[in-house]
Amino acid sequence: MKCRVCGRESTADLCRYHGEAEERLRAAYPHWVRAYGGMKWKDYLDSVKRNPQTGQWAKEIAELLKGDSE
Repeated sequence: MKCRVCGRESTADLCRYHGEAEERLRAAYPHWVRAYGGMKWKDYLDSVKRNPQTGQWAKEIAELLKGDSE
């Protein structure tokens, strides 16, 4: 099986790097919601992608998740 994002060999839908990035994105979302007093999932993903401090793998996952939620 190959990673949906980068094509690396994987035992799951995502490689370990993109899988970890997805876990961290999902775990951080409730914190962003509290910090901003509410935020929709797609707005969160857009914010993550625009943030210069966000790593490449997280940006790639944010793009994938945004496409999956449309």
